[in-house]
Amino acid sequence: MAMRRLCVTILIFSLLQLSLCNPDFTALLAFKSSSDHFNSLSSWSNSTHPCSGSWLGVTCNNGQVTHLVLDRLNLTGSTRALSRLPQLRLLSLNHNRLSSVVNLSSWPNLKHLYLSDNRFSGEFPAGVSSIRRIRRLVLSHNNFSGEIPMNKLTQLRHLLTLRLEENSFTGTLSSNSSSSSIYDFNVSGNNLAGEIPAWLSQFPLSSFARNAKLCGKPLGYSCSNGPTKTSKRKRRVSDALILVIIIFDAVAGVGIIMTVGWCCYRSMSRRRTGVHREMGGSDGAPRERNEMVMFEGCKGFSKVDDLLKASAELLGKGSVGSTYKVVMEGGGVVAVKRVREGLKRREIDGLMKEIGGLRHRNIVSLRAYYFSRDELLLVYDFLPNGSLHSLLHGNRGPGRTPLDWTTRLKLASGAARGLAFLHGCNKSKLTHGHLTSSNIIVDTSGNACIADIGLHHFLPAQSSSSDNAYTPPELAVNHHHAKLSQKADVYSFGVVLLEILTGKMVVGEGETSLAKWVEMRQEEEWTWEVFDFELWRYKEMEQEMKALLQIALLCLAPLPRDRPKMSMMHKMIEDIRMKGGQKDGVVHSPLSSGYSSQSESTPNFTSS
Repeated sequence: MAMRRLCVTILIFSLLQLSLCNPDFTALLAFKSSSDHFNSLSSWSNSTHPCSGSWLGVTCNNGQVTHLVLDRLNLTGSTRALSRLPQLRLLSLNHNRLSSVVNLSSWPNLKHLYLSDNRFSGEFPAGVSSIRRIRRLVLSHNNFSGEIPMNKLTQLRHLLTLRLEENSFTGTLSSNSSSSSIYDFNVSGNNLAGEIPAWLSQFPLSSFARNAKLCGKPLGYSCSNGPTKTSKRKRRVSDALILVIIIFDAVAGVGIIMTVGWCCYRSMSRRRTGVHREMGGSDGAPRERNEMVMFEGCKGFSKVDDLLKASAELLGKGSVGSTYKVVMEGGGVVAVKRVREGLKRREIDGLMKEIGGLRHRNIVSLRAYYFSRDELLLVYDFLPNGSLHSLLHGNRGPGRTPLDWTTRLKLASGAARGLAFLHGCNKSKLTHGHLTSSNIIVDTSGNACIADIGLHHFLPAQSSSSDNAYTPPELAVNHHHAKLSQKADVYSFGVVLLEILTGKMVVGEGETSLAKWVEMRQEEEWTWEVFDFELWRYKEMEQEMKALLQIALLCLAPLPRDRPKMSMMHKMIEDIRMKGGQKDGVVHSPLSSGYSSQSESTPNFTSS
């Protein structure tokens, strides 16, 4: 017994010695001592190692601290002690009361730095040129002053986010570079002056607001340094002449308004006529009277002319065809897709009738179809919340409503359920043929619904890079001769899951597919290298995100036989939801409270 106690004592002493010899250990304890006056870091103990998993906010790799997330902990003072953590890749100290920041060259491996809502002051942190791997740099809501080193920042070729709003920065935004990798940018609420460079003018007005001396696009006023010759001449014009000019301008203005109004009216009339013609109408000319095939639940019209006479709005054009929002005379609304030419009726009728009989909460119902000569009109339920693609990728940048983790997981589960139903609903082994985030539509309750089922079975192979990014290897190599299969749908679903997790488009820089990009990332980098930065506020859900990523990778197996069935995928996603306490119908999301993305990006069936 005594020998056992001696061994345990020696082991504890040895571990303690190892910890004391670890520079990361001493650096963190020094930071705790100087900054944690409210004992928020009570889990940081002398008797345990930082990489034991018990230290709040600390993540390690190979025994060294790589991620430090200490938001909203009432920390004060300096960050100087953290300069002894050279392997840091992510440092997040948002919403504290820290007041001194170290030279950034202390962290050469840093990729993500979040210091917003503190009391940092002085000039822009030194050493920014040394953090060449930086992707997200957020210094907003502090007391920084002096000039922004734009020349150095534009040389950081990996930098995506630069948030410097609500500080006291001065100077201009000019730099030697005429472009940058930055796509999330905000310098509002500072004391900047001068003209906004052309490459920055692409960002919205909110990115530059509350800078009294800043000018140029998109602020809406030019950067003239003094009164123009015209304005000087106006000062010498008599009051009577000014009055005449004002009256003349007013009359001319009324005339212009009436002219523009008439032109707009004529333009809208022509546009509506043009839409109807594109859908197959001809403004009173005789049509070929082919029968419209209707399915259960078809309401508001009985023949194709009812559709063509109704008010129609072009929603978008995709690889399959154009889609319209059609408002019937009785007030009903449907979505009508006009599939491009080159179709044969014998290839369509059987499949359309089979798809028209499908009814499921996660499938957009096909209510009717009409085939005339070589065009196909498909009538679907109209779902107002747009597509998963528009919710994920629309209006990226300041002012966007982020898609929260709970909603993303619900949409992933719903899409999996709909696809599983499609694959198992009968013995004919139905397949979607080309599942993308654009043909996963969101209904008024926030449910994901699969659209455009089967259309690619009788269309030519796709050739665009975005279409190919959803295509499994067996079809990419031999697209014209390979048969569309349920296992191909599983692969496409895996790509959709990657979009949900990363927030990235399926094709990135250099035409690299999203699946290939994720494959190149190492597992220890998954959290901060792979996941969408909009999800980083849900750090407590990290394990759920990693679990969904594992499911995506199962779907992306190179060989079809290694990909699981969709029914299994749905069960696995539901297991993640249940462990996280989510249940159908009890999800707090922007979609269940009337959120609509239609004004931000093209909704509904637009690129399938």
